Amino acid sequence: VNVRWSSTDIMIEQALLLHEVWYCILLQQCELQRHQLSNDKWTVLCLFHETLCVPHVFQQKLSAEKTPTLCDALPLFSTLIM
Repeated sequence: VNVRWSSTDIMIEQALLLHEVWYCILLQQCELQRHQLSNDKWTVLCLFHETLCVPHVFQQKLSAEKTPTLCDALPLFSTLIM
């Protein structure tokens, strides 16, 4: 299975932003309540987002340039491995 971590990070970020809205919808829709996440699972999603946002930002910065140069890439790689 190919995992697109950048897309995964974006989806997790949106879920975290809409957490309260999702909870309100679940209160009104009984058939959706089985999909409710526990507080621990929301915490895990936050941790995944914190982890995945680093390479996502790295990729975004490199892909912003048509031809990324070594002088741009090396500081980013250095930051990424720290």
